[in-house]
Amino acid sequence: HSNHSDGKYSIDQIFNIAEGRKLKAISITDHDSISALAIANDLAKQSSVEFVNGIEISAKGKVYDMHLLGYFFDHQDPILLDYVEFFQNERIKRAQKIVKNLNDYGFDITYQEVVANAGKNASIGRPHIAAVLLQKGLAKSYDDVFKHFLGDGCPCWVPKFKISPEDAISMIKKAGGICVLAHPDKEIPDQEIQSLIDSGLDGIETIHPKHTQQEVDHFREIVHRHNLIETGGSDFHGTEQNDVAIGQMNVPYEFLEKMRELVGC
Repeated sequence: HSNHSDGKYSIDQIFNIAEGRKLKAISITDHDSISALAIANDLAKQSSVEFVNGIEISAKGKVYDMHLLGYFFDHQDPILLDYVEFFQNERIKRAQKIVKNLNDYGFDITYQEVVANAGKNASIGRPHIAAVLLQKGLAKSYDDVFKHFLGDGCPCWVPKFKISPEDAISMIKKAGGICVLAHPDKEIPDQEIQSLIDSGLDGIETIHPKHTQQEVDHFREIVHRHNLIETGGSDFHGTEQNDVAIGQMNVPYEFLEKMRELVGC
């Protein structure tokens, strides 16, 4: 993730890290945002690191919330662009409501402070709001902020707009990409995964910092049984909430080769 959503680093910084660690390929999957992709594709032309278009879409099933990863899609697809624009507007409204709730709770912060702290390219979210609270000395830690105020169901929390997983899968595939279930760990039961497969899901992210080896083996078995693709990543943000470095998860290059085969490139 880059500073175009809730990551700390810019696109060129991410490429520099990837080059320094001699990675063969990376993808940037910002949350419901593709504003980084044009920059990343330009940088990739002068880089030794291959780049794959990516996005992480927030979706809401009938019972479970989930994240779906899109790869290899056309980042100029008009339907995808319309979705991203709509979502970003919803994200702004949500952040403004959260700030108001914090104000009502006695916290002296403004939405303008959040935007200034996040940067002009950022897709404003709860981590940016938490950062302002910390910088102003109004909270002890990120964990404290989310545990007591901004976490799901907490007093200042506002629900996030989400599309259905079926719509997310369809949108990514219509844009020429493939769609993968992100880091399901124990949160998404097998019957829900089966429903996604029936809706056209292409793969599962098996390698992820949250996954135990038992979970990796379990999801890998589902992938093989249904002839899906397998992906993985560090889910790097560069913030104190996530200390897994770019490249640390050792994702095999053959994963990318199979993804390319699926999209025919």
